[in-house]
Amino acid sequence: MPDLVIALDVGGSSVKSGVVQADHTVYQRRTTPIDSSGPAESILATLAAIIDGHARTLGKDAVLRGVGLGFPGPFDYAQGVCYIHGVAKYEALYGLHMDAELRARLAWGPKPPIRFRNDAEAAIIGEFCYGAGRSFVRGIGVTLGTGFGSTFVVEGKPQRAGPGVPPNGWLYAESWQGQQADDVFSARGLQARLAAAFGRPLDIPTAAQRARVGDQQLQEVFRRFGADLGAFLYPYARAFDAHVVLILGGIAHAMDLFETAVAQALRLPVRGGALGPDAALLGAAELFFA
Repeated sequence: MPDLVIALDVGGSSVKSGVVQADHTVYQRRTTPIDSSGPAESILATLAAIIDGHARTLGKDAVLRGVGLGFPGPFDYAQGVCYIHGVAKYEALYGLHMDAELRARLAWGPKPPIRFRNDAEAAIIGEFCYGAGRSFVRGIGVTLGTGFGSTFVVEGKPQRAGPGVPPNGWLYAESWQGQQADDVFSARGLQARLAAAFGRPLDIPTAAQRARVGDQQLQEVFRRFGADLGAFLYPYARAFDAHVVLILGGIAHAMDLFETAVAQALRLPVRGGALGPDAALLGAAELFFA
């Protein structure tokens, strides 16, 4: 029986999960609703039930290496302590040692080790190891969604420091034209651009569809967004000697409208993701397979 890892990608309203084999096959994919604004006991019980649900299906000869979770921050991933505060998701977990809390609630035994990594990092590492970035030695991955996530990668391993690498590899707190990058290259940043151009709020999927059918004003908004993203990333990519930039996250669904502008500003190959939801599961499992 191959070695296995139970992997979870914890989002704001649902948890994607699956079982990952040592050959990187993902099976038993599930999506489970979660009330991230609820009390700690409810959140922990939901996560434990997901883990137990997968564990109960494993054969008696299965070798379960552990449980890997991609989890949003702030979070001490090495110690397994949640520090989310002041937002409407998971702040009830503030200060809790998540590994101990989850292990205490697992019905299935023996209790497996539990490890954590940033949710954006999990998806990026999954893509660099097994997806769109696997043929590149060095690169930067970014996730464009509710927030602006990033990971600097060498041979499938995240880099926390070094030339061109901001603290922990996190670009969200860096500055771009007097603003925090997280406020510019996230969904709210793009929505602000769209509202300014359109004269009223416009959701990103609708704007993208209108741009694709010929709205030149909206086409220019997406092009400018891509040009700014590329210009922002350029000094980091150059100092890091990146060979590629991967773009993931919800905004990447509109990447056809800004990919060329990013690549022109970066002067590097730019790729979207290839693995979909499996990327984060594979990246979480890599905590045990690396």
